[in-house]
Amino acid sequence: MSKEFLDFTPSSLIGAIEANTRESFLTWTKWSKLELHQDAGEIWIASEIPYFIFNLVLQAETPSAGPETVIEAAIAKARSRQVPMGWWVGPSNPFPGMSQLLEAKSFFHAATLTGMAVDLRTLNETASVPPGFTISEVTNAGDLGTWCRIMSDVSEFPGFVKTAWLEMYQEIRIIDNPQWRLYLGTHNGTAVSTSALFLGAGVAGIHGVTTLPEFRGRGIGQAMTKSPLLDARNQGCQVGVLYSSEMAVNIYRKLGFQVYGQGDIYVWQMPERESTH
Repeated sequence: MSKEFLDFTPSSLIGAIEANTRESFLTWTKWSKLELHQDAGEIWIASEIPYFIFNLVLQAETPSAGPETVIEAAIAKARSRQVPMGWWVGPSNPFPGMSQLLEAKSFFHAATLTGMAVDLRTLNETASVPPGFTISEVTNAGDLGTWCRIMSDVSEFPGFVKTAWLEMYQEIRIIDNPQWRLYLGTHNGTAVSTSALFLGAGVAGIHGVTTLPEFRGRGIGQAMTKSPLLDARNQGCQVGVLYSSEMAVNIYRKLGFQVYGQGDIYVWQMPERESTH
């Protein structure tokens, strides 16, 4: 991966934010339970796991078919598997009115995420951390299990999703992938937070930033974001990117991140009368 990124125009940054996230999902497809489908500008992942994050349209740019045709085809694929389907509508989505079309096809709005970027050359040299708090890179199976447990608990994933996530990360050997680095934050020896760095699309992407509720408000989220960014800068990266939840935008602004658009996740679920699960 080239680590040089010199075009700081908003359109290029939006593209890099989306591309980094998309590439991070594509690394999941090394997992035997996940399928990757790419054709005519469409990119989507599919599985038998009944959770939308494992059945997700990442990109839909098919010029030969209208958006309604693309949506109906996706629903048919999800219905055949009897699983829910997620649909990402990013800031560079090529179809105007896609959100309204998805809602008309029984998708519901699940979340809004804010795309942000920062010039890594502007970061201070050190990441300040609260007293008694340390950050370490995940390098073994035990810490990987702890990382997945905290991330899944904070994200309030159902039990079967927690199990699937750990199984996936184990099988794709994420801690051995040079594009990924997982970080675990501990307070007085107790693991309390997570984050991840993904090097893709020429930029440094921050993912999986979580902190146990009882440890929030202490600057841990900022520390768990800044430390990976400093590591990325040391490797030659010039731009850090992420998608933020609505409540975390101001936390990232304090690190120098700026907003470059929003994206939305929509989810389609099997009607109860059709579901056999």
